[in-house]
Amino acid sequence: MKAQWWSCVLGLLCMPAGVILETWTAFQTPSSISNVRVNSSLEIRCTTTLERPVGLSLKRHFLKDEQILYLSFRNGKYFKDTKAEKFKNRTGITEEQPNQGVKYSFKLQLSLLGLEDTDLYYCRWTYLDEVTYKHIDLDSNGTVIIVREDGPVTECSNSTVDLTLICLSIAACTTILLIFVGAVMVRCTRFKKRFTPGRPYAPPLPPRPSRPPRPSQPQHPYLQQQNVHHCPYMMTSTNNYGSWGNL
Repeated sequence: MKAQWWSCVLGLLCMPAGVILETWTAFQTPSSISNVRVNSSLEIRCTTTLERPVGLSLKRHFLKDEQILYLSFRNGKYFKDTKAEKFKNRTGITEEQPNQGVKYSFKLQLSLLGLEDTDLYYCRWTYLDEVTYKHIDLDSNGTVIIVREDGPVTECSNSTVDLTLICLSIAACTTILLIFVGAVMVRCTRFKKRFTPGRPYAPPLPPRPSRPPRPSQPQHPYLQQQNVHHCPYMMTSTNNYGSWGNL
């Protein structure tokens, strides 16, 4: 019964500590630094809301989680120790005044950067758990650093060149468009000349029936008269006109 009672008391005592630990955070700026020149310098700002940190480390992620430097806090002071040999005499630290809930803020400087220094760098704060008396690490977001030989690309200061290139591009696009439209128009004109409208299909007409031959008509009696022979000296006629017919 006593063991259960002491367990409840310890649980109640540890609850505020757990809530406080959940609210502790660590920040890092900037999130990325790209196109850095060789032999140039840069700064990384590490901040935290921890009340009493034990130490601060700057590490690089992709090169076997190498530790570059370590700050130890004792009696309100910090002491720098550069862990990586190739960063000897290439690191600097500046303490900043905390604000807006931030308890500690440091600006870490890296100088004489080389191509091999391209990596992801992050800050790690270490504090002592007052319940378990163990060191616990709190990591911040990383900063990507990309080092190049030529450095950042400088923008063209001569705006006339840019304007000329833009005008040439517009003129080329307009010319290509006009050529395309002209080709389409010529093609449509040729097609219109050769186009023959289709006619509806008309079935052939049926053959006309043949007309039966007409029956022979009897000739008029007058037409059946004999041929009249004419004489140049006298006129004869078959008709009887009286006595005056033989004159």
